[in-house]
Amino acid sequence: MQRLLPVIVLYLLSPLIAEFLSGSMSMAQLGALIVMVPFYGSGAVLVREGARLSRRGWLALPFLGLAYGLIEEGIVDQSLFNPHFLGLHLLAFGYLPGLGMSAPWTVYVLGIHILWSIAVPVALTEALFPSSRTQPWLGTIGLGIVAVIFVATAVVMAHYMASHGHFWAAPSQLGSAALATLAAAGLAFVLPRGWPKPTARALPALVTALVAFVLGSAFVLLYGMGAFALHWPWQVVTVGLIALLLVMGGLAALCSTGWTDGHRFAAAAGGLLVYCWAGFGTDAALHGTAARPAHAALVAAMLLLLVIAGWRTTRQARCSPLHD
Repeated sequence: MQRLLPVIVLYLLSPLIAEFLSGSMSMAQLGALIVMVPFYGSGAVLVREGARLSRRGWLALPFLGLAYGLIEEGIVDQSLFNPHFLGLHLLAFGYLPGLGMSAPWTVYVLGIHILWSIAVPVALTEALFPSSRTQPWLGTIGLGIVAVIFVATAVVMAHYMASHGHFWAAPSQLGSAALATLAAAGLAFVLPRGWPKPTARALPALVTALVAFVLGSAFVLLYGMGAFALHWPWQVVTVGLIALLLVMGGLAALCSTGWTDGHRFAAAAGGLLVYCWAGFGTDAALHGTAARPAHAALVAAMLLLLVIAGWRTTRQARCSPLHD
């Protein structure tokens, strides 16, 4: 049971952060966790276990997170291709007729899945259980069960979204999403182990948290404000989003080698705090201001969890490189 506890926590944290803390779903829709937990949770567990079993750790995780995002948005929800997804008209800004996609929405939604559906929940869970942070949590049978749950839930969700949204992407679009998913997952497993080489130099943990918060906030604001408030050209927004992702990835892979558990927790804390503030605006825009008290309660619970994770990390801190 001790090995399963972090799996259970990650199962819950991934949908809570990705959908509810972000404000995409209101706390009044908490019953949707019946579907969100097996889908988001299974995806996050599979990504985390794949990264650990491959012994490539956090170098592989962004690519596996990208594969997860492509499955959800390209195959299951199909928001990458549906111009009327949930009535939000997500493809209107930066629409590319030849592809049937929006460039800024594609980069943005895949980015938030990498960062907040996968990376932040995984890092926070590992901070809560620092003694088993580098170890796989599941065996072959457990992984098989999680994979079956993920695929079964994905099929159910895809059928539901297609039947209620009256939309199904073209075979070429679905095929492209599937190939991109395989490519992203494949890249995760061909990365050289032990790269980059560890170094004793690292940003202070507090600076790491601040950088994660600032860059994450800039990513969220650039899409929301740049596209819909400031009306910047879609090319500018798209290039900016890609640049921010590359900067975050570059800092994690190169500038932050030699991180301790405290650094990893600090990065997760900075990322979580982005959704703690940004979720209020999204929640109010989508669900009205009446949902704010419930959302504030969720934010308070997440902050408490962050304090617990920080305390556990500090108590059992041990130095280890980022790519362990």
